[in-house]
Amino acid sequence: MLEGRLLNERYVVKKLIGGGGMANVYLGFDNILEREVAIKVLRLEYSNDDEFITRFHREAQSATSLSHPNIVNIYDVGEEDDIYYMVMEYVDGLTLKEYIQRYGPVSVDEAVDIMLQMTSAIEHAHSNHIVHRDIKPQNILIDRNRTVKVTDFGIALALTATSLTQTNSVLGSVHYLSPEQARGGTANRKSDIYSLGIVMYELLTGRIPFNGQSAVSIALKHLESPIPSMRKWDPLIPQSLENIVLKATNKDPFQRYQRVTDFEKDLETALDPDRINESPYYPPVEPGDETKAIPVIKNDQLTGQHTNVSDHVNQETTRPINFSQANSEQEPNKKKMSKKKKAVIWLTSIFAFIFGTILVALFVLPTLLKPDEIVLEDYTGMHVDEVIEALEELNLEYEIEDIYSEEIEADHVESTDPEAGEVVEEGAVITLFVSQGIEPIIFEDYVGQSFNQVERLLIQKGFNPENIKRVDTHSSEFAEGQIVSQQPLPDSEVIPSETFIIFEVSIGKEKVVLEDLTNMTVQAATKYLEDKDLIASITEEHSSTVKEGLVIRHSPQAGDEIEPGSFVNLVVSLGEEELSPITHTLTITVPYTGDQGQPATVDNDEDETEDIEPQTPVAQQVRIYISDMNNNLTDLYEQSSITSDTEFTIRLVIAPNSTATYKIERDDQVIVQKTIAYDEVDGG
Repeated sequence: MLEGRLLNERYVVKKLIGGGGMANVYLGFDNILEREVAIKVLRLEYSNDDEFITRFHREAQSATSLSHPNIVNIYDVGEEDDIYYMVMEYVDGLTLKEYIQRYGPVSVDEAVDIMLQMTSAIEHAHSNHIVHRDIKPQNILIDRNRTVKVTDFGIALALTATSLTQTNSVLGSVHYLSPEQARGGTANRKSDIYSLGIVMYELLTGRIPFNGQSAVSIALKHLESPIPSMRKWDPLIPQSLENIVLKATNKDPFQRYQRVTDFEKDLETALDPDRINESPYYPPVEPGDETKAIPVIKNDQLTGQHTNVSDHVNQETTRPINFSQANSEQEPNKKKMSKKKKAVIWLTSIFAFIFGTILVALFVLPTLLKPDEIVLEDYTGMHVDEVIEALEELNLEYEIEDIYSEEIEADHVESTDPEAGEVVEEGAVITLFVSQGIEPIIFEDYVGQSFNQVERLLIQKGFNPENIKRVDTHSSEFAEGQIVSQQPLPDSEVIPSETFIIFEVSIGKEKVVLEDLTNMTVQAATKYLEDKDLIASITEEHSSTVKEGLVIRHSPQAGDEIEPGSFVNLVVSLGEEELSPITHTLTITVPYTGDQGQPATVDNDEDETEDIEPQTPVAQQVRIYISDMNNNLTDLYEQSSITSDTEFTIRLVIAPNSTATYKIERDDQVIVQKTIAYDEVDGG
């Protein structure tokens, strides 16, 4: 089983959707281009046949050269672990065989439209030197818009090397086989034209022209029997369309359309009023053709089990039997009968004839006229096409009822009505209950929901947990754990047990590793942040080292991981600040250290207090010098005499990037000297 397998690390094999004698076709998904594809995988029994593989590759490569709206595109060809596969365009629709079974016979307008699309496709192939070789409704797809797509180019050539009796799928092709192919000859463009004519016959009548109990008997009819008139089944079919079919299916390739374009041009005017009732087509007869005998096919050859049709068609011819010769000589000289005896014999014969006629009328005719009784076989599990062919051979009519079944695969008969073993008369209608496979369900839209909850729900609905794949992805729209996208798409019809599911699940926003933005222009830094889904917050300041308009620093810093939508603070330089002088005011207390004078009262010896006049304190001289924008340190700024602690106010005018100094002397002694820098002052 290939379901769930990943080919070439790209193509997911999802489910089986068809198959034939040589290959199985799966619905797949291209993970790179995110689209559904059809994957045709060569059957295992051919994977070790070098000659077949070589032809397979050669023809597949040829088919890739075709590009036409009515030809299924081939995207890729590959091999992996002895699995040979082709990746093709997926067409959501029916095979033309299924379409005819459901809606056939189609109207003349629709038949012409379908045939014009097919002839356009085959002409494109022929112009690229590719002959299809296996045109049949099973190899033609029709989508919901009724666009026709021809498929199986290339593989058909490899198929011609295989005997007609090797596989059932090959036997199916016999119904559309050209006479030259039946003889074992090489298929060519005229062979494709013949097959197109048979397909057109089936479109208009809903049936194939030739049926038989074996592939050999059907092939012989293609060789020997004229195509039955379509107007026998439907007199309303225009004669012009019947003429086209008759010419396309002429036994002689040289009497068919010479090119598909001739076929196509004839189709384009077939429904014109002046052609509807044109004269019937009769192929030209070469001189001498009237006397040509049909090759003999012996009975033992018809019953052969593994013989190619071409082996039956030999060069022997029939010899006409000469009925004029007598088998034996008549006896001479017979005696003449008497008249009396002749009369008796004559009367006896008349009575015997009358009596015999009465007996036949009473007993024999009812039996002869009664339809044959048929014991209905058990067709359960057989492909519907095989059952239809079997019923047609028994002259039984049929109708199809589609049902769903978990036991019977799609397009196979689940049961019949009447049931197997019942006796029915020839011409009876048999209802075929044909399986459409397991009943599909509608796959819902799970985007935005929790993956864990959806997974549990799908398992409860019967989906295989091994077929549910999670692919983590970052998302700025969906929270962590929510489903971002899904395959299959919403509203798709799926079968739980066969469906491969891929969910992309959010793991949150992808974090951004912040680059170093310092010394970048504010415009470049802002653009970078916008591209990373980050928000810039800008502040400005002067800088003597970073030019104006460049980023001085930022927060978060370089190398930090942050989520999209976060703020990043950019500090942007205003350039070097233009500074102005600062007036710095100081209040300084100069302590008094001089003589304070005598007390105001004095005690004498006789314990008496004597008042005396107080003495004046000795004054101290204070001098202040400053050095700033306006003064030199040698210039006296202020001078004062103090007799107590005294406050002085000093105003220094300091130039940018400069200093100012003040010095205080008391009685010619320096008690304070200090230098103040511009930057040390508030505002500097």
